[in-house]
Amino acid sequence: MPTKKDDVPDKRRYLSSAARKEEILDAALIEFSDRTYNAVSMERIAECAGLSKAGIYAHFKSKEEVFHALLERTTKQLCDFQGWLPDEDLTLPELVDVYLDRLYRTFECPTTMTIYRLLLAESARAPELVQRWRDEVARGLRERAQTIIQRNIRRGIIRPGVLTEHFFPLALAPALLWLNSSMLSRGNPSISLAQLRDAHRQLLLELLQPR
Repeated sequence: MPTKKDDVPDKRRYLSSAARKEEILDAALIEFSDRTYNAVSMERIAECAGLSKAGIYAHFKSKEEVFHALLERTTKQLCDFQGWLPDEDLTLPELVDVYLDRLYRTFECPTTMTIYRLLLAESARAPELVQRWRDEVARGLRERAQTIIQRNIRRGIIRPGVLTEHFFPLALAPALLWLNSSMLSRGNPSISLAQLRDAHRQLLLELLQPR
């Protein structure tokens, strides 16, 4: 009779180099989510990925290279992201609701929390990637948001003002402040994400509603 090992082939050995690297980066993300950069080792990443140290070093020369590749992958994913404001012609409450639904869904993602923490805590290790994030991701989101905001001002459903002139950073501020507070309080912020979303919605409606 075939053994259990025969019944379940070890598919790991058939992974391509690209697929193996993705597997290693997934393991690294898990490790970095629970520890600081200095507390993570190649041995821990290898163990999490189910590989030997030699298996890790066959694809990455160092922990720093793994870290850079992880941030590089996340930056690319964010560059492909189209943002939170919808293109459709909606009423102001509908526009705000879609924006907040997309925004808070992103903030509820554990991966987002991990990468944001890494960018804040370890940005000195990869300044060129942080700068690229600012140039490619943040600027892209900001420009797209301004285009959509200006179109809705012309439609007459949004009141122009300071918020609309700098929509991307200002409209995002309550969620970012909550995220920072959550990290500083070790996941126990003074207000829940659901409560913050309700307050955030009311704030945007009051500031954007035409008079």
